[in-house]
Amino acid sequence: MNSNLKFMEAFNPNESTIKEFDYWIVLIRKDQVTLGDCIFALKREISSFGEMTYAESAELRTVLKWYEEKCKILYGAEKFNYIAAMMRDNFVHFHAFPRYSKSVERYGLVWNDERWPRVIQFAQKEVSQEVLKKIISDMGN
Repeated sequence: MNSNLKFMEAFNPNESTIKEFDYWIVLIRKDQVTLGDCIFALKREISSFGEMTYAESAELRTVLKWYEEKCKILYGAEKFNYIAAMMRDNFVHFHAFPRYSKSVERYGLVWNDERWPRVIQFAQKEVSQEVLKKIISDMGN
């Protein structure tokens, strides 16, 4: 693991990285509440969004645009929910959830957005490592 990312080792960046930007890293969430759930983490250990530099903030827009376009093209995502709770893992990151009004069939599974159109909730919906690797591969290309 990149020693600079040790603070986020609970997210297992060695195996869960989808894409790296200059300041941000996009990681797959092992609990796929909806297809394509990710974590966006700042690659610098700070505990508040207010501590971000202008360059880090500006690049976040690029990360969001890339992510939303990728999920729309690959999976037909219609909307997105973002949660920055940072309660247990006290560094700048947030969870990104693509939202779907219809079921999506992908990777041999049927994915249902059970909370549509309400706000997403964290839930434990682990999928196999094989499926996670396929998502990482598809989203990373």
